[in-house]
Amino acid sequence: MHIALPVLPISDLRYRAKEVLQRVKKQPIILTQRGRARAVLVDFDAYNRLIERQAALEGALDAFLLQRARETAQEYFPLETLLRQHEELFGEKLELPTAE
Repeated sequence: MHIALPVLPISDLRYRAKEVLQRVKKQPIILTQRGRARAVLVDFDAYNRLIERQAALEGALDAFLLQRARETAQEYFPLETLLRQHEELFGEKLELPTAE
């Protein structure tokens, strides 16, 4: 579902900042430059809610994918084997974070 958002030339932001900040509390505003959309101005609290929702959705997806992998796995490989195979396939050595 796409909601039509108000559009504002970025040059107007300079002269109407206080008004724009009041408007953005109600809904995001698309900022344009030379007639093309360049950014979206979002209320800070709304932005935080978006980030939290995205993190929750990504966490749920990760959990789902992990569960699916466990249900369909035929056999398991040691992590070192997977890291070596990744390096052989992609020419990139993955470094695991160390606990500090």
